[in-house]
Amino acid sequence: MGALNPLFLVAGLAVAVPLILHLFHRQETRRVSFPALRYLERTEREHARRIRTRQLLLMLVRMAVVLLLVGVGSRLFLRGRGSAHPPTALAIVLDNSMSSGMVVGRERVLDQLERLALRTLDVAGEDDRIWIVRAAEPWLPAAPSTPEEARRIVRETDVVDAGADLSAALGRAAELVGSTELPTAEIQLLSDLQATAFDPKVEDPAGDIPVVVWSPDAERPANRGLTSVLIGGGLPPMAGQRSEITVRVGGSTPDTVPVPIRIMLEDRVRGAGAAAPGSSLTLPLPPLSEGWVQGYADADPDALRADDRRYFAFRTRPAPGVAVLGDPGVFLKEAVGVLEAAGRLTQAPATRANAVISAAGEGLVGLPSGSAALIIPPQDPTLLPAANRRLAEAGVPWRIERRDARGETEVTGEALPEPLVDLRVRAWYRLVLDGAPPAPPHTLARVGPDPWAVEGTDARGRRYLLLASALDAESSSLPVSAEMVRFLDWFSGQWAATGSRSTERVAGAALSAPRGADRVRVPSGQDLPIDATLMVRETGTSGFYTFLSGDSVLAVEAVNPPVSESETAPLARADIDTRIGSGATLARTDGAWSRTIFRVRQGPELWRPFLIAALILLLTEAFIAAAGHTSRRAGTSQSSAEAVRGTA
Repeated sequence: MGALNPLFLVAGLAVAVPLILHLFHRQETRRVSFPALRYLERTEREHARRIRTRQLLLMLVRMAVVLLLVGVGSRLFLRGRGSAHPPTALAIVLDNSMSSGMVVGRERVLDQLERLALRTLDVAGEDDRIWIVRAAEPWLPAAPSTPEEARRIVRETDVVDAGADLSAALGRAAELVGSTELPTAEIQLLSDLQATAFDPKVEDPAGDIPVVVWSPDAERPANRGLTSVLIGGGLPPMAGQRSEITVRVGGSTPDTVPVPIRIMLEDRVRGAGAAAPGSSLTLPLPPLSEGWVQGYADADPDALRADDRRYFAFRTRPAPGVAVLGDPGVFLKEAVGVLEAAGRLTQAPATRANAVISAAGEGLVGLPSGSAALIIPPQDPTLLPAANRRLAEAGVPWRIERRDARGETEVTGEALPEPLVDLRVRAWYRLVLDGAPPAPPHTLARVGPDPWAVEGTDARGRRYLLLASALDAESSSLPVSAEMVRFLDWFSGQWAATGSRSTERVAGAALSAPRGADRVRVPSGQDLPIDATLMVRETGTSGFYTFLSGDSVLAVEAVNPPVSESETAPLARADIDTRIGSGATLARTDGAWSRTIFRVRQGPELWRPFLIAALILLLTEAFIAAAGHTSRRAGTSQSSAEAVRGTA
């Protein structure tokens, strides 16, 4: 039982009034008996027991009336499964990730989730505080809203091509509802419970906040999507060169039926074939002219359409001229030779090269403005003073300092180039900003808190990319892997021409804009301005993001859904307590959802039956009191008659 107006319960102290009056009424004064009254006293003693019983009954009735009126004023209710509930801080985590676009039966998963969210809001009250947390769009604000505002947000929510981190969304929801002073808090998780949407490192993200989870038993259709597109084995073709494209097909079931695939370039079919789930299809690409090339691989649609198309973009260019200054090491020299033999670069003098590779800062002073340089620190720490002197003379605002500690770690970064993904570093120097650069430098890659690759522009407009490790086998895994060739190709081609660009990004991840870009054209065709952070964060739609400066195209990014969204297997029942919380309550049907939401409910209020009972008791009290007066008068008359007869 609970009370909506608990302060009124203090009035229950008034129940002592009838008791005090009763005790006061029992006080007797000293009585002196006259002979003529002895017959009356004898009669009164005969009726004393009946009178005491009546007075006790009147006291109990009056105390009950006071208690019932207090219950009416405090608005007592029974806790149960009624429709009413106390004011609640409610966060609805709505999963609108790519997998929620799967068609099950005749509707999308998201359509079902939105219907359940609206059912919740239909029983929500104006005293509730509601947040709608869209799991696949964490960049959107979640503000407290009324039920009507929340309905509008739910109806406007649509499927995006990004993935959802449900562990992070539950943690965010717990912070929102936990920040209020309302007596009750609840999280409702509306999702397809895709296993890959939960972070295995995070346990019980909602803490002690109760969570109601939608978990139907319906079977999901099998999914076969395109998981990757690789151009030229990872090296985009030069202008006029033939190349090839490799498309890989994924699948959630051991299906062997081939999937038809088409290759589209500039809205024209340039190849077609088929591949079974779990296998790849490789098709030739014709020679292409210089410039940005956009296209996509397309498969026949299935229940989850969003991953049946995968976009790609690359830039064809003439072979760049590269100059090697100093001794950068045997591994880099071999990579230069491989790319030169493949026609992907030519060696040229530093004054006429498109890109320069400088060992320990050698040759940087004489480079013309507008040039691009890769600066590699020396393997021998005793050569650092000379390297720092060259950097200072060339206007590069960084100093390389010795770092004695060693330990293997992985390189990280928001805009990490593909050749550096999964790179392991064992030894690196500390890069320290020295002086005031003409423009803020950008950290392209990190090892823990330390920058590992930084890019910027010196006072003469020359761009540099400075590494914190020498390119040798003792410092990192890059020189002894095939990624060494891809890294050098990326530097001499993409980075030297446009800055740090990548050919493919994942929907939902932030994009870094190239220098000079003033706007980005998103897949819908709308142009959005580039802010001072040079980051584009709202990337929930797959397609091409074109960075522009005036009418010039600086770069094109192909954004695709995360591969994890194609793996539609749900979270195992045994993992729900760990990944969501031990207090999670599952609802498997629409009816169960309606009965389970708002777990802390008040049953019907008791003021109406309490008031009726109080009126009945008041009538009873009046009847008992009236009967007592009648009986007393009759008794008095009878006693008087007996007294008269006795005296006679």
